[in-house]
Amino acid sequence: MQYKLLFTAVLCTLGTGYLFAMMNLALSVGLTPAKVIEHYWGNETTQQDLRAKATVADAPAEASKVEELSFDSLEAETAAEPILAVPSFPSLVAEGHFHLFGYTFIFFLCAFIICFAELAPWLRNTLILAPFIASVFDIWSILLTRFVGPMFSWVLMLSGSAMGLSFIAVFFISMHQMWFMKASRLGEETL
Repeated sequence: MQYKLLFTAVLCTLGTGYLFAMMNLALSVGLTPAKVIEHYWGNETTQQDLRAKATVADAPAEASKVEELSFDSLEAETAAEPILAVPSFPSLVAEGHFHLFGYTFIFFLCAFIICFAELAPWLRNTLILAPFIASVFDIWSILLTRFVGPMFSWVLMLSGSAMGLSFIAVFFISMHQMWFMKASRLGEETL
């Protein structure tokens, strides 16, 4: 009985954390490929600005002259699209390492719990491995979306969905088998 209570508490707490993570994702990035592209890649104006900064950085130091700027000389310039702030490589590496450690911990607990479930071996193995594989693709696809191109936003969406679906499957299969299956079928002595 203690294992059932422990596993239930772990899954419910992780489930609450997952809900908050999804709300944070929806509010800070967005849940569509277009929003993911906008957040990590930017828009055309952002890309032009990044290319211009790279060109200036590549130019010799003596070629770039510092212009004086005063607020009186500023004219109202309107761009067709605003320049969006896109994450830097160091910030994405910091975010990535933090998330990978968290994903590993979360999905280890889920894998440990699903090891006790009565499932076909192929399904149990899939539920154990899929979120780990998806989490690696998730982190790499963020970097690829930011620095290679917006087409990798689909990999980010698919890997995030795979992690979420894996967690949902583990949650409901485990809860069902712990609390609603007859003890004789589940093997109450195990849990």
